[in-house]
Parts: sequence; structure tokens; C-alpha cells
Amino acid sequence: MNLARGLEKRLENLVDGVSASLFRGHMHPVTMAARLMRQLDFLATESEIGVEIPNDLTVVVNPADVEPSLDIAELERELASVVTETAQVNGWRLVGPVEVHLETSTEVPTGILQAAGSSIRGPLPPWGQLISDDGSAIVALSMNRTLIGRALDCDIRFSNTEVSRHHAVIGRVGTSPSIDDLGSSNGTWINGVRIDREEVPFLPGDRIVFGALPFTYRSVT
Repeated sequence: MNLARGLEKRLENLVDGVSASLFRGHMHPVTMAARLMRQLDFLATESEIGVEIPNDLTVVVNPADVEPSLDIAELERELASVVTETAQVNGWRLVGPVEVHLETSTEVPTGILQAAGSSIRGPLPPWGQLISDDGSAIVALSMNRTLIGRALDCDIRFSNTEVSRHHAVIGRVGTSPSIDDLGSSNGTWINGVRIDREEVPFLPGDRIVFGALPFTYRSVT
């Protein structure tokens, strides 16, 4: 499904049965969401892990742009869902669940949406698991971009000296996972084949080795 069409469908329940004329002079929720999506391009940052967007977002519009009968709490939840889905479709990193806070200010011109945000770590539902060969460890994959290595700033940290400080990144675009080796000393291997610095897709049941640490990937549905 086209992302813009999916965005409309997420928000249509908010305006179901409501005449479009009600929003004359106000910002339609679909328009608000579309403008927030464009703001994410300015809020995004990029590093060796990939593109990251903030998960705690404050959206500010002119009070005249908000239709008084709208359920603001429901609108905030739906906007958060749209941001979450957009991040998954694009493979953007989120470090925690998305929250959107809608505020109004007369200092913002009518028809304009301003957004700011920060990254706040929090629990995310897992979409995959790495299971060690001996079954002693099960590592959950929950972010769209996950840094794996020995350093303290890694999302998944292994103390094994065979693992580099920043060893690899496991990413997910949509529902398709891939792995990118970050120039590690002892390599990253998929089913016995060493990968280079590029995103290589993998499937459930594939064996992934970081240096000398072997795991099997399992999807979580």
C-alpha cells in the first residue's frame, strides 16, 4: 500500500462521518500527519548505525488550525502510529516507542506545523531473536537499526574479545531484516559466508556469527 494512502486510512476513523466542510479553516488531520512526515526529514540524524528519528515528538500548530471537536488524545495516538509505521517502512532507527504531544501557539502562523523531538530509550516489541547455538542466550531484536558490538554504547553488547567495539548493524526495512558488518576485525558470517560492508539480507533459520559467537535467527510474529 502507498504510504500516503496508508496514512489516510490510519486517520480516517477520526473524521468518519464528519463533513469535510467542518475542517474548512482548520488543518485536516491527514494534512497534519503529512506535514509531520515532512518534518521528520529535518529531524533525522545519520551515523554509522543509519538514519535515526526522535521518538518523543512535540507538534505545535496555531490554535485556529485545530477543529475543536477533535479528540486530541486520539489524534496524538494516531500520529504516533503513523510515525512508527513510517519509520519501519523506511528502516529508520527508533530507540523507544513513539509519543506525539500536540500543542498550540499563536506564535505559529496558521497553516504551519512545527515539530521538535528527542530520542528517549524505552521498551519496543521484538520482531526477531538471535538464539545462541547452545541455547544459553536469546537476544531480542526490537529496533529498526540495532548496533552490535563490545562498546558500552552498543544496543546489543557482547564482552567477547572476538567481537569488535562496533561490530555490525542489524536493520529492518518493512519486514525484511539485513545485516551490515562495520569493518570488524574478525568478521560477520551468514551461513558460513563472510559479509562485506554492505547490507546483506537474512532469513529465519539462518546462522549468523559475530567473530566467534554463533547465533540462529528466528522471526517473532
